[in-house]
Amino acid sequence: MTKKETEPTYEEMIAELREIAKKLDDPNTPIEDAVKLHQRGMELIRKCEMFLQKAELTITEVPQPSDGQ
Repeated sequence: MTKKETEPTYEEMIAELREIAKKLDDPNTPIEDAVKLHQRGMELIRKCEMFLQKAELTITEVPQPSDGQ
C-alpha cells in the first residue's frame, strides 16, 4: 500500500471534522460516542495542523537565484 492509499487528504480530514462537529452538537449522541468523537477530532486537527505547517514551509521556500542568471 502506498502512502496516498492510507493517508486521507486535507479535504477529507476537514470533511470528517465537520461530520464529527455535527454529531457532537447532537444532544442524542451518547457520551461514550462523544468522547471517542472528540479524541478522533483532536487527532484530525493535529494532522491538519502538520499538513498546513509543511505547506507553509514549502510555499515560503523561495529558490535562490544562481550566479549565472
